[in-house]
Amino acid sequence: MSGEVDLNGVASVQDAVDRALAHHPHLVLDLAGVEFGDSTFLSTLLQARLNAQERSGSLVLLAPSPQIVRLLTITGALDLFPVVDRAEDLQSRP
Repeated sequence: MSGEVDLNGVASVQDAVDRALAHHPHLVLDLAGVEFGDSTFLSTLLQARLNAQERSGSLVLLAPSPQIVRLLTITGALDLFPVVDRAEDLQSRP
C-alpha cells in the first residue's frame, strides 16, 4: 500500500486484504508507503485483524509511518496489533 488511504481508496485495500485472508490466515501489511490513513482505514485494519483471528491467523503491521502510528496510538488501537519496523524482524517473532 502507498499514498493516502481514506474513504476514496479504502475499498481496494479491503478487497486485497479479504482476498489474501481467503488463502493465508497470517498476513503482514506493509504500511511503509502509507502517508495518511483516516478512520475508514483504521476500521479496515481492525476488521482485517478480526477476520484473521476468526481464521486462527494474525495480522502484523510492517513499518507503519509516523502518521499511522499516531492514528493507532490516539485511538488506542496500537496495542491490538503486532508492529515490526523491518521485514527482517518478522523472522524473529515467536
